Amino acid sequence: MPELPEIQALAEGLDRELTGVRVESAVAWQAATLKTSRPLSEVAGATITGVRRRGKVIIVDLGPRHLAIHLMSAGRLGLRETGPARPGRQAGFSLELGERRLLLTELGRKRRATAHLLDDAELAEHAPVARLGPEPLGLDADGWRTALSAPPGQLHSVLRRGRRVAGIGRCYASEIMWAARLAPFRRTDGLSPEEWGRLAEAADTVLSRALERARERITTALPTREERLTAVHQHYGDPCLRCGADLHRVSFSEWELVYCARCQTDGKVYADRRMSRLLR
Repeated sequence: MPELPEIQALAEGLDRELTGVRVESAVAWQAATLKTSRPLSEVAGATITGVRRRGKVIIVDLGPRHLAIHLMSAGRLGLRETGPARPGRQAGFSLELGERRLLLTELGRKRRATAHLLDDAELAEHAPVARLGPEPLGLDADGWRTALSAPPGQLHSVLRRGRRVAGIGRCYASEIMWAARLAPFRRTDGLSPEEWGRLAEAADTVLSRALERARERITTALPTREERLTAVHQHYGDPCLRCGADLHRVSFSEWELVYCARCQTDGKVYADRRMSRLLR
């Protein structure tokens, strides 16, 4: 799943490449992808005035209109040369730009990625954007405590809720918790001031480094495969890079949480029961 570093790098690259480019037309290749009743003819002839990110949402500004693109877990967005009349079964939505197109595709069969064509007022009220919490980069310890402690919850869960803090998903939540030496199932109302400080520092370090790496490989298209350098994410069974102990996991129906028991949980190993969220 693309998260803040990858989406930010993509937004920056597309902004450099597409600002000032005229849109010839917009096409919904899959009816389920377009989630607005506003006619696509409204963007024909519009000029792209910028591309930006909020949370994990890409926003293409088209003068008085805005295209809000939600990639979800399998969506991919990229600038391509215009080829066949229909760009393939994975295509969901595109902006046609003459010899190029900005194409939203989706890996697999599930159709979760969406595109919303909105005016200024609609974008301001668009729930996936309007209800987002603060951006994590540069957020200090007090900001993290305010965002995550009320109402309290388990750290691994609230880190991934965009309404608490924007742009973090499964990968970087795990990386931040490992870097901060915090247990995934700690209650946020039990964290000490020192632990909030560790969380803020770890988030800045993890996300800043990931963003630097993303900028090196992502410009105008997201890769179809993850190419991240991670310490714990997808490293179940490998030795911890800090202490050398084998990494453990908790498996859920569609993903797994990897952690170091020695570094993060004082040696406690969580029950690993696939298809269940109940932990011992």
